[in-house]
Amino acid sequence: MIDVLLTAAQIMVVALAAYNLATAVPGWRQPPAVATGRRERRFRVVVPAHNEERVIGSLLEDLERQAYPRSLYRVSVLADNSTDQTARIARRTGVEVVERSTGPAGKGPALDWLLARQPLVDEALVVLDADNRVPENLLAVFADQLDAGHDALQAYLDVSNPDRSLLTTASALSYWSSNRMVQLARTNLGWPADLGGTGMCIGQAAVEAAGGFGGSLAEDQAMGVTLFEQGIPVVWIHDLRIRDEKPARPSVAIRQKARWARGRRTVARQHTTRLLRMRTPAAFDLVLRLNQPSRMGMALLAVVLAGGAAAGLPLWRWQVWSVVAGIQFLAPLPFLVRDGVPSKYLVRYPAMVLLPLLKGVARLTRDRGWYHTPHQGGS
Repeated sequence: MIDVLLTAAQIMVVALAAYNLATAVPGWRQPPAVATGRRERRFRVVVPAHNEERVIGSLLEDLERQAYPRSLYRVSVLADNSTDQTARIARRTGVEVVERSTGPAGKGPALDWLLARQPLVDEALVVLDADNRVPENLLAVFADQLDAGHDALQAYLDVSNPDRSLLTTASALSYWSSNRMVQLARTNLGWPADLGGTGMCIGQAAVEAAGGFGGSLAEDQAMGVTLFEQGIPVVWIHDLRIRDEKPARPSVAIRQKARWARGRRTVARQHTTRLLRMRTPAAFDLVLRLNQPSRMGMALLAVVLAGGAAAGLPLWRWQVWSVVAGIQFLAPLPFLVRDGVPSKYLVRYPAMVLLPLLKGVARLTRDRGWYHTPHQGGS
């Protein structure tokens, strides 16, 4: 009986690895260009900010320089339980500042609180983090995509500080590869991409259909899954890049990953059954994305299985698992080259193994509350 279970488990691991590789291939193709629309859409740009005095000013300067009619967008800084100069700095730029000092912690509850006080009125909602840097055409591209009939949009999430430490380099490589192999690939397949928590634009009707952001520790994933269940898939915009800061210290990265992991587990628990009942390839794919390890996590699992086989455990031959591990580990490299990632980062590619190791440590942490990732600025 044990041999049967081990064989079934090994088949599942290999099948999942093969599936991940097959579904990444459509990401090789560049997405078709979207025609320029009327660019008459109205936007509410909301920047949730908790103690972000070091970075908020640069983002607000970017938003002031948008190549879009200033009368068609409104910027609201949501100073959420801030105790520093975030609100004061934002007010000096002339944008609207709304301060929240009560209520549950977290971006989702903060956004819902603001939208309850100030509902959208013929506006699409744009959510940005305070550490973001955004291009001048951000709102123009969002407007074109909305005019093309898409109601939930996610911009390319780039990294502003890939050179700060080996950890930020690893994070950048992970984002760059998954942006093409997961996000763009899903959009090319006609399946939903994932919301990334920032750089996202959601039409008013879509926000209402989702019922807001909720209290999840992974409010972006929860919103994305709920939108899909309502028939509104998230569309990835590969040529619209925003940059944000990644943690340079392992201690910060572990706490951030712990929050993400707990939030994702909750979203998976709440939505897996409903998604499976939809009985569509896109829904099945979303279930897998919510429940499976990362690509590098799968590579490390294959290495462990190879070691177990070499030690005499009743597993397939260690050579089989070595091949699986190698394919999983090396598969992102062609996609990184495809996107023109500089060689100085490619030579640091092995650093990506740090990420599943930190995630493993994060799963052991006991902190159950909301964790706000601190930003240093100066990137």
